Amino acid sequence: MLANIKTRELSIGSIKTIDRASVMTHHIRQANLKIKDNTIPDKRDPDSPESYAQQHVAEISKTGARRSAAAAYNVSKETARRIHMKKDAIEIKKRKDILLRNRYSQPSENQTLSAVHSPKIKTPTEAQKKAAVYRKAMSDKAKRQQAARTSAQTKDIARKSAHEARKTAQMVTHFARRIIEAGRALAVSIGAAGSAALIIVIMCTLFGAAFYFFGDDTSSYVPVSPEVEAYTPVIQKYADEYGIPQYTELIKAIMMQESGGKGSDPMQASECRYNTKYPKKPGGIKDPEYSIRCGVHYLSDNLDAANAKSPVDMDRIKLAIQGYNYGSGYIPWAVSKYGGYSYAGAVEFSEEQAEKNGWKSYGDPDYVEHVLKYYPYGNYSYDVINTGPGKLGLPIQGMKRGNISSHFGPRSSPGGFGSTYHQGLDIAFPTGTKVLACEAGAVISAGYMGGLGNCIVIDHGNNLQTVYGHLSEIKVKEGQKVVRGQYIGNVGSTGNSTGPHLHLGVKLNGRYVNPEKGWLSIP
Repeated sequence: MLANIKTRELSIGSIKTIDRASVMTHHIRQANLKIKDNTIPDKRDPDSPESYAQQHVAEISKTGARRSAAAAYNVSKETARRIHMKKDAIEIKKRKDILLRNRYSQPSENQTLSAVHSPKIKTPTEAQKKAAVYRKAMSDKAKRQQAARTSAQTKDIARKSAHEARKTAQMVTHFARRIIEAGRALAVSIGAAGSAALIIVIMCTLFGAAFYFFGDDTSSYVPVSPEVEAYTPVIQKYADEYGIPQYTELIKAIMMQESGGKGSDPMQASECRYNTKYPKKPGGIKDPEYSIRCGVHYLSDNLDAANAKSPVDMDRIKLAIQGYNYGSGYIPWAVSKYGGYSYAGAVEFSEEQAEKNGWKSYGDPDYVEHVLKYYPYGNYSYDVINTGPGKLGLPIQGMKRGNISSHFGPRSSPGGFGSTYHQGLDIAFPTGTKVLACEAGAVISAGYMGGLGNCIVIDHGNNLQTVYGHLSEIKVKEGQKVVRGQYIGNVGSTGNSTGPHLHLGVKLNGRYVNPEKGWLSIP
């Protein structure tokens, strides 16, 4: 070791070494004492060392505080996000565990009891887990669709209830009118006859009013506008061209719903595939006749696709009408899924197409109801029956000449109160037998008609009318249009009658003619 070296020594054992930390501390302490002795700080001097130090420390403190606050916020935000993700992961895991537990908790039919209670539980594969999740998704979708169908069915029931309420209100009005008429008849009878006649009048008027209230059927048929009627020749022209001449009234009803017969595209057929002259956008067609041509052609396709048999084949007519609104894809969809038209199906198809195309809505699920209120055959879904080859069809299916209990012309008075010159045919059948319209036409009278009881009169045009008397029930109303062979009422014995039968009268130019003379072909 070197001698004569002055140091601060730190003895470690027998070796002398320099304590560098101690030396450095001594020098710093001496420097600080010297600064204190030679420096007088001036607080008013901004350039003094003390002021500088204070400002610098304050700035550092502020910056540090801001950075600390920002860091704390970021940490808390990230922590919250991770907690949320963790909760979602836990929830997803719980759902998957429930699905898998439900899937594997029940033993299959071929498992033995020992296998069920075995501690070795087979872990589901990833494919099985995905299948379980997929089944859950499909189940949820099925529940949503069922809820939509239930909602649609509820709406349908509410609509029918409202319709029944309107019918009841109308019948009450009719009943009140009959009571007033009875009162008037009563007043006249008091002045003109004795008590016996008075009793008869009271009974007839009250029974007539009661039948009108309880036996008459009303409908909500609304005639089309004059603008639509004005297009009848053009409609008939293209209905003949495309093979649906019997559906003229249906075409009018659709036009009424689409436009009311107004505008240059009254059938709203611009987007129809048969429009090849004008832009395929709403209101694109600028020629009303061309619109009718395209619309009738397209309706013809829908009637064929729906397999409609006649203008009163209402189930298939409804399918074709909704197809006109939704497009050609609807009919095969409805037939394959529901076997035909249903309101719930119409709602479901609309929702599916709207979701598929990203639209808020698709078509009109209530389109059938909207159209049928303008359709004269739409309020009654009665079958049309082939009624023979005569100028007029037979009023009762399967009638024979032997069913005629009283022919046209002179006869003795039945029961002492019937006419001695019979102006029609009496056709004997049991009460409730269906009565059919002999030809297409408009109902001009439907109600109680004195000796004929409950009676219907149909005008066929060309000064030809048919009369159906003594009915037990009337199934049409005044103003309604009917087709040949349509069910219009039931055989009865109302009015001056000695037993259940149908009185059929045929009037030409206002006078009754013999139905057996060239009008009916009776086997």
